[in-house]
Amino acid sequence: MVLSTMGSLGDLYPVLSIARHLDQSGIEVRLALSPDDCDMARRWGLLATPVGPSEAEICERLGVTRDQIAREVLRDPGPLIRDVLIPMLPALTEELAPLTYGAAVVAATAFALHAPLAAERAGLPYVPLILQPMMLFSALDPPRSRRFGATVPSPANPLTRAWNRAWIGAARAVLRARHAADLTRVRAGFGLPPQPGTPLLDHGATVPLRLGLWSDRFAPAPADRPDDFEVVGFPAAPDGDLPQPVIDWLDAGPAPLVVTLGSVAQRLGGERFWAEAVALARRMGLRAVLLRGEAEVPEGPDILSLHYAPHAPLFPRAAAVLHHGGIGSTAEALRAGRPQLVVPVGGDQPDNAARLERMGVAVSIDAKRFRAARAAARLTDLLGRFDYGAAATLGEAIAGRNGASIAALHLARLALQSRPRPLAVVS
Repeated sequence: MVLSTMGSLGDLYPVLSIARHLDQSGIEVRLALSPDDCDMARRWGLLATPVGPSEAEICERLGVTRDQIAREVLRDPGPLIRDVLIPMLPALTEELAPLTYGAAVVAATAFALHAPLAAERAGLPYVPLILQPMMLFSALDPPRSRRFGATVPSPANPLTRAWNRAWIGAARAVLRARHAADLTRVRAGFGLPPQPGTPLLDHGATVPLRLGLWSDRFAPAPADRPDDFEVVGFPAAPDGDLPQPVIDWLDAGPAPLVVTLGSVAQRLGGERFWAEAVALARRMGLRAVLLRGEAEVPEGPDILSLHYAPHAPLFPRAAAVLHHGGIGSTAEALRAGRPQLVVPVGGDQPDNAARLERMGVAVSIDAKRFRAARAAARLTDLLGRFDYGAAATLGEAIAGRNGASIAALHLARLALQSRPRPLAVVS
């Protein structure tokens, strides 16, 4: 089984979790990851092959910073796909090709554009690992973001459904206009036919299965989903324990406000984000745990500033979780059953935030409008009506369905069905 991904920890962790379950079931897993992500795979006890340049090499080549790349991806990944990913595709596909020899299936996340190409060249089935509900491009459950702002949530009549289908069709047309010609040129270099359908969503390789790596409690599969699509659940949280000094700090006082902007957006919430987050905590009489990454944050005896901490043991100890709406943080906050204040920065985050609000477990404020006073009013309202019992039951149900193990089971079954025939012995 060949697995690949490109992106943040929210992209990497689900793939590593699936790889671990496949490995434990006795199926050989060949991970194709960026050089930076190979180190994380080793910490999970998995071997990975580096494919492509490191993050530092990409930044140096483009003359940009890591924050600039993250900002562009969250605002509009189109230029990055056009100017970085597609020009790298021929080399990445060639690097991945040896891993497909003797393999049965290739599976990958959306931005690993080289994976379906390598699968198609090798004549192998390809399984898209879909991390976010919005990537279904459903007219019945349309994405909630600026680019889809005119769509109607939960359309109730044929007119609104037709309206949504027109918007979704337009979004697909934009992707084709942006990337189909460039991808067709890359494919021609490999002797493959023109790019089929919509880039990122449709593939030339045979696709027997599409896996949605989220809980159906968060986003049920819409009726207009592809026939080969199945929601399997959020992958289990990555391993990790809280260091003893962190446990001691938590034990020494009331539950804190836990604040995170994920693994790539720590400095993208605005110049005053961290100061406003601390002001919010103090306004509400809470201590604060700041998962700051490399960002500079306020200090004080009521603040615990950490580069990183595993979410699974930390979030259940929070009075509330303030996060950006990344799919990984969303899953952990739901499992923890805690109230959430979501401050989306871009990408899929506004859509995830809207879903959490509809579930009644969160309130949301756009990053550009995030101020302590406004946030305190919204969070106070949520805390006043929050159903902790229902949230705990929901969290247990979500935690009880490990999407990684279910995805691994589907992939293993597919691998056994499509395993290559043994080589014939010629005398």
